Amino acid sequence: MLSCLLLAVSACSQIKSYFPDKEKDYQFKTEIPELVLPPDLSRNETAKSPSPPVSVSVESPLPEPTVATDEDQQIHVERVIYDGGATRLRVDRSFAKTWPIVGKALAREAIEIIARNKPENMYIVMYDPGEQKITDESFWDEIRFVFDKLGGNEREYRIKLAEYEDFTEVIVLDENDKPLSEGAGLSLLLQIQKGIEDDLAESVPTPVPVPSSDDRRPKTEDR
Repeated sequence: MLSCLLLAVSACSQIKSYFPDKEKDYQFKTEIPELVLPPDLSRNETAKSPSPPVSVSVESPLPEPTVATDEDQQIHVERVIYDGGATRLRVDRSFAKTWPIVGKALAREAIEIIARNKPENMYIVMYDPGEQKITDESFWDEIRFVFDKLGGNEREYRIKLAEYEDFTEVIVLDENDKPLSEGAGLSLLLQIQKGIEDDLAESVPTPVPVPSSDDRRPKTEDR
């Protein structure tokens, strides 16, 4: 009987050795091995984990450099007197640009243009130095203007444009193409200069604001 009992205990110990107590090993183990996941489950966990925010630097585009042209630069007109006494207007533009400038000045000063001879670089006008331009366009002012023309001293003058390399000169001639530098000729030249300057003063372009340094700093945004 005793031998049978010992044999049974020995058999139980042998069977228990085949099935060790994992719970006890887990409780008393100092280092726990890393949990190994199946490949499919590992990929799913990686896809679910949120990625950290990335800081991206975005630079504000700088304005494109511009090239200054004749239209961007202020037009200059001046009166020049040569050694022989000849007086002219000098405009720092080519003939093609000066031609309409002079035409606008004549119209602005109410100087009657009777012919435009562009191939000869010439305006032909009727001008009376004592004539007063209509200011308020009232009925009586227009009546006075008509009577002044009837009893006035209008004469024919020629406005010649001479083109040079960097500028164009405006010359007043009489009906015989003789340059005039005094009297009615000088008065006409000064009135043309006034018309050009007044017209340029009204057409000065508005300056474009320059971007500040803050506008040029890089901007950052989180994605």
